[in-house]
Amino acid sequence: MAVLLLAGCGDDAPQGDAPASSPATAGETTVAPGGQAGSDQQADLSFEDQSGDGSSAVVDTVSAPQGGFVVVTVDEDDRPDDGTVLGSTQVQVGTTDDVEVALEPALTEDTDLEATLFADTDGDGEFDQDADQPVPEPVSGSDDADDSADDSDVVDDGAGYTVG
Repeated sequence: MAVLLLAGCGDDAPQGDAPASSPATAGETTVAPGGQAGSDQQADLSFEDQSGDGSSAVVDTVSAPQGGFVVVTVDEDDRPDDGTVLGSTQVQVGTTDDVEVALEPALTEDTDLEATLFADTDGDGEFDQDADQPVPEPVSGSDDADDSADDSDVVDDGAGYTVG
């Protein structure tokens, strides 16, 4: 099994790699030798309440151990018939602050949103809701609530969005 990794990012990245602020593309992936993982980093994200014109949402911090996507949906607890993908953006390996996700359609009313970290499961560099899978929440030995068999334990966070 091959493991796909994004080119390094950050201040200590070797010369020639994409700058930390540039989006990753499928053309910037490399295969790790011997099945090594791309990062020792724990998957995590932080999504805080915010306000704006409804055209985009900002995820405060994303920590991705492999390349993938941040996907913003309407929180299903807010509207049980929803969960509609409003937008996605690609993220590189590492920690990225202030990840802006364009929302389509733009929000016209106050809404509870959810941001979820997805792996680029099919490796094509584009978010595919049917093929790409949410990243499982890291299992900690001290948290009895963690259950790796529970599909609801994914890296996500909710936030309220106020239009205006």
